[in-house]
Formats: sequence, C-alpha cells, structure tokens
Amino acid sequence: MVVRAKAKTTRRTTKKLSPVSAVKAQSLSIKTNGLNLSSILKHKKLSGGIAIAIVVVILLVVLFKSVFIAAMVNGEPISRLSVVTALEKQGGKAMLDSLITKKLILQEAKKRNVAVSQSDIDAEIKKITANLQAQGSTLDQALASQGMTKADLNNEVKVQVAVTKMVGTDVTVTAKEIDDFVAANKSQMTEGTTDAQFRDEATAQLKQQKLQTKTTDFINSLQSKAKVLRFVSY
Repeated sequence: MVVRAKAKTTRRTTKKLSPVSAVKAQSLSIKTNGLNLSSILKHKKLSGGIAIAIVVVILLVVLFKSVFIAAMVNGEPISRLSVVTALEKQGGKAMLDSLITKKLILQEAKKRNVAVSQSDIDAEIKKITANLQAQGSTLDQALASQGMTKADLNNEVKVQVAVTKMVGTDVTVTAKEIDDFVAANKSQMTEGTTDAQFRDEATAQLKQQKLQTKTTDFINSLQSKAKVLRFVSY
C-alpha cells in the first residue's frame, strides 16, 4: 500500500500596506514630484523673464540710441552724457542763471495773477518777424542761427511779455535827454534821415534803455529776495 504524501506547497506572500499607509506614501510621492516640478517651472520662468528683459533693453538701445549715444567714430561711441558734460563746463553757469531768472519771473507773475495769453505771445512774435524781414532775414533763419526752435522762442517771449506786464512801459524821456543823445550821436545819423526822424529814433532808443534799466532793477529785486539752492557748481 503506497501512501502518497501531499506535497507541501510554499507560497510567497507579499506584505501588503494598509490602506492608510498606501495613501500616505502616494501623497508623499506626489508632494515630492510636485516640488521638483514647481522648482523647474520657476527656473524656466526666471530664465524666460531674463531673456525677455535682455531683448527689451536691446530694442530700447536700438530705437533710442540717440538718447545714449551722440556719435560713432570708427565704431567707437561718443556718449551723449560726455557732450552734455562738455557743454556744462563751457556755459553751464550762465545757462543755470538764466533758467533760475526765468523761473523767478514766472513765479512772480503767478503770484501777481499776471496772465500771458497765446495771443500776447503771437503779437510779439509778429513784431519780431517784421523786424527780421526789414533786415532781409526770416524768423526761421534767425532761429536756426541761434539753435532755437519755435517752441523755444514761444517760451522766451512768454517770459518777456510777463516782465513787460509787471514792469510796465511807462517811462518818460526829457527834451534835454534827447538833445544830449542827438548831439553825442549826430555823426552816426544815416544819410537821408531828417533831424525830426533822428530825434524820434533817439527818443525810442532812450525809452528802451530806461525800460532795460527798470527791468534789470526788477530782476535784481527778485533775485535778492529769492531762496535759491544750487546743487551743482561750475
């Protein structure tokens, strides 16, 4: 009698994680992968931002190169700043003094409620144009020779009109002053000019001189009372 022994079978068992442990492991894996992905995305965004910034700077330099560069000499640049610095050394003080004076005049006009309209400015420019034409020149030629634009002239005339309105044109010239002027400048009287015409010219010139003196005194008064802080010296 043969007895067959039952063969023992061995089964390999894999240790299973509990549902809670599995969820925790999966969550940790997701967090880790998410952290890496976030870092990569941030790095890519940063690199992309730098690249865009570089492109923008290059475009600005190309489009507005005249803001930074005045000229190129055989491939070497002359910066606009160097030009400005040289000009400041030559006439910086005079220009700053002029700008300060204009500012004081406009401030005083505002304080006194003295308004300068565009029609006032246009009337003065019309006089200037007529005088230039009488001398055989034009307004555009005069502006070009002074390196000025019409906008610059507009601003200059505005200041002059404001001064005239505040100082006034009420000046008198005596007969003796006219006689003395005529006697001192008789040799300069142009041919064909009558004595009466020359006296009229003398009267106009004497009035202009007195107005100029009055204006100078007015500006000196403004400057003496003003508080001006200068942050550059020339």
